[in-house]
Amino acid sequence: MANKRRYRGRWGKTLLLLIMVLLIAIVAANKDTLLRTLYPVPYYDEIALLCQEFGEDLPLVLALIQTESRFRQDALSSPGAVGLMQVMPDTAQWMADQLGLEDYSAEKLYEREWNLKLGIAYLHYLRQQFPGSLVQALAAYNAGPTKVRSWLAADQWDGSRDNLEEIPYKETRNYVEKVMNRYETYRQIYP
Repeated sequence: MANKRRYRGRWGKTLLLLIMVLLIAIVAANKDTLLRTLYPVPYYDEIALLCQEFGEDLPLVLALIQTESRFRQDALSSPGAVGLMQVMPDTAQWMADQLGLEDYSAEKLYEREWNLKLGIAYLHYLRQQFPGSLVQALAAYNAGPTKVRSWLAADQWDGSRDNLEEIPYKETRNYVEKVMNRYETYRQIYP
């Protein structure tokens, strides 16, 4: 009787180990599929097309949208930022003017296509304003470019990721860190 239990116990452990190895192999083989399931991207084609149009980095835009709205197109912040990319109405109007979009109106910011277009264009503008420093551009997306320039000019922040704790606004410090961490994740999933 004791031999039967020992015999069953060995086979049970072997079977369990075999199942675990098989599951690990399946997950490893389908890593991209699994990760894309865990990090879904609604409106992927639309976002990718606009990133291409403005020459922006798709994984960065995905990380920004995830941080700003968690891909909710009806998101509205207490300060009044709207939509997927949480664009402020005044910023949207200014960006529409810069792009020569004469048919833009404030109500259109609630439409996904307009929100994405103006948000990605604005991110592109900020990256040009802060060349070579993604963290400065992201801080500017959150706090505004004037604030970021004032922090840099007053030596309140050296503009580096290593010294995010120097950013005077806690919200902006946390925001930049979240976007950068998510950016690394999205770069692995959506290269």
